Amino acid sequence: MSMEELYIRNIENGIRGIRLGTKTPADANVGSPLNKLKSLNPGMHEDLMTKYKNVLAEYEKKVK
Repeated sequence: MSMEELYIRNIENGIRGIRLGTKTPADANVGSPLNKLKSLNPGMHEDLMTKYKNVLAEYEKKVK
């Protein structure tokens, strides 16, 4: 498995955890893999960043 695939898997698992409520954004640790993915695959980075931002917005609505 390449580093790119590993970063993508970690990001997707973190996003899923936030969405399902099993992880907080701090526990999900999505930021670091997202930053590392940016140089390897900018297109995938943008897609996952959009998903992450949407999940964070949903999380903020639930918390309030």
